[in-house]
Amino acid sequence: MKEKLRILSAVGIYHALTDGSICVMSMLFPIFKSMFNLTYTQVGIITGGGLLITLIAQLLIGRTADGKNFNMLLMTGVLLTSISLLLLTRSQGFITLILFIFILRFSTSFFHPVGIGWISRTYKDDRLDWAMGIQSGSADLGAFLAIATTLYIAESTHWTFPLYIWAIVGIIGLLVAILLTQNIDRKYIIVKKETKKQNLKETAREAFSLMKKIKLLLPAFMISGAAWGVVATYLPLLLNERTTLSLPAIGLMVALWIGIGSISSLSYGRISSRISRKKLILFSYLTIGIMGLLLAYFTNIIIIIVIMILMGISIFLTYPALFSFVSEITDESVESWTFGITFTFQTGGGTIILFLGGVLSDLFGIWMPFALMGMLSLIMTGLLLAYRNKSVVASIK
Repeated sequence: MKEKLRILSAVGIYHALTDGSICVMSMLFPIFKSMFNLTYTQVGIITGGGLLITLIAQLLIGRTADGKNFNMLLMTGVLLTSISLLLLTRSQGFITLILFIFILRFSTSFFHPVGIGWISRTYKDDRLDWAMGIQSGSADLGAFLAIATTLYIAESTHWTFPLYIWAIVGIIGLLVAILLTQNIDRKYIIVKKETKKQNLKETAREAFSLMKKIKLLLPAFMISGAAWGVVATYLPLLLNERTTLSLPAIGLMVALWIGIGSISSLSYGRISSRISRKKLILFSYLTIGIMGLLLAYFTNIIIIIVIMILMGISIFLTYPALFSFVSEITDESVESWTFGITFTFQTGGGTIILFLGGVLSDLFGIWMPFALMGMLSLIMTGLLLAYRNKSVVASIK
């Protein structure tokens, strides 16, 4: 197997394990809410606070990862993730639950700035859109498996069983990835970077310069991050409250969304060869906006299924498209730092919306996070239309 393909395979495994672990935790929230008597505001605090931990950790890891061994950093993240899942089985109430979820969120923070940066660097001049679609689709497959099985296993056995299973799967996946990346040329793992000491002001100036180059994409990253978080966290709660579906059926409904998303991500390379990235994200945010508002209103199961299919297509096409835009204009010596910044905005959007979604759900109803997501997506659509004749990125090189 060629070295680049081995790297892509290993990164796909790491991404699948990372996103799958997060989805297992998210799918258990209906059980956590009932078992620990949580309010929606507390759910928002846990999920939003977890994303805040991710935001800070991704920024710090992205800042320090360039010039380091990317493979070793990813292995560390997966190992910590498996340990975190085992800790989560010891939750006794709100305090221990939030503590262990925060540890899990820190552990999963290694992947995005390092893993996406590694693929960006490896495939920058060779089938970039295809590689971004494959690694993104691999994550979606992992998430699909987690979502489709978690509530069924939890209801059939005990709520801790899915966590034990994914902790074991994490270790097995880690061993497979280690075998795949054995004897890979060092030039693919570590890129030499000239290090220079910077004070806080200089670091902030450099970060601001990077943000200026992708300023139109920053709100897009925020909305995409929020869309994932809202559906993964609040859709099981919405279906549990507003429909008569059983927990396993709710799991399958959410799995439909991410299953369609997985197919979309894996097909992104072919889709992008026919439709420009800019038109693709314009279509995606328009669809997310309309479907979010419809999901806030309709409770008919057939209509919800149609909405989830369209949401799966639109949300998951945005990720490889945005990653490819940023990769093309990023120097390989600052891949992790650049993606660390972009994921800070992506995670930041999710943090704010998830917290507000919990508070607004307590005040007005569980439909509010979806209405908020829909309105923000339509605003993003308008912004893209306003800049339709201008480039969405400028060179960082």
